[in-house]
Amino acid sequence: MSDKNPELDNELLKEIGRNLILFREIEKKLKILLPYLNSDNINNVKSFQENKEFFQSMTLGRLVKVFLKNVKFNELDFEESLEKMVAERNQLIHHLNIQNVISTEQECISYINYLKSQRKKALLFHEDLEMYVFSLLYFLRENYVGSHPKLELIYTQIKKDFLSKNIEYVNLHKPSETLWENTKIVKLLRLAEAELYKSKIDNLTLLSSAGQFIKAQNPECTPKKYGIKTLKGVLIISGLFEIFENQDDELNGKTVLYRSKVPHQQIFTENSQNELMPSRSLFIGH
Repeated sequence: MSDKNPELDNELLKEIGRNLILFREIEKKLKILLPYLNSDNINNVKSFQENKEFFQSMTLGRLVKVFLKNVKFNELDFEESLEKMVAERNQLIHHLNIQNVISTEQECISYINYLKSQRKKALLFHEDLEMYVFSLLYFLRENYVGSHPKLELIYTQIKKDFLSKNIEYVNLHKPSETLWENTKIVKLLRLAEAELYKSKIDNLTLLSSAGQFIKAQNPECTPKKYGIKTLKGVLIISGLFEIFENQDDELNGKTVLYRSKVPHQQIFTENSQNELMPSRSLFIGH
């Protein structure tokens, strides 16, 4: 580090601090999660408490190894990426000597970029852990909320955090608890409103046209995926849309139209469709 550019030095220290805090949060969440994943009977209070204390003394490297033994993952390089994350964390905490690594402004900038890249990758795992912990919390809430009423408060708060982080939380057991605001199907229903403006009737969108639009955009995004039979059912249970029905004499039936309760200018900014989609998805009740 050099006194020639104190602002750059401060940014470097800030990035180091952010990453250290993130690694600490990862370690804390693993210590919360692993006693449940690695326990045969959580109702045996003494055995479970001993198991919990056992994990409290573990290092991040050992915690990650136990985690990998207890979870299934599809990505081929998932295990390798976690091992690399642990190695980088150990390097940052135990072996970093800034004076030896950085002596010029360019080296400082390069190391700041490295730390940002490191944080970005670690954040992906941290987000995965958050969803594992939330799944555990859901299980505990369903089975033990009577004796632990605070579980409901924690569940509500984390679910609220998911909303701000654009995480798609879907409860197939209780669709009324699904975080509909963040679901792909609701976002596509809203996108259909914006894209199908030429065919609107009194500023309302035909649900049948929206269904065709969604199928063209994402054929796998169906109401059944969310535990609902029809798109109209999604409109109703989400509570995010106004619904109108008109008698259609030609079809000898009714046409369904809808519009978002939230004005479009508050939903769509300059974001692309991909940016509107959820950053992560968690389905409970498969």
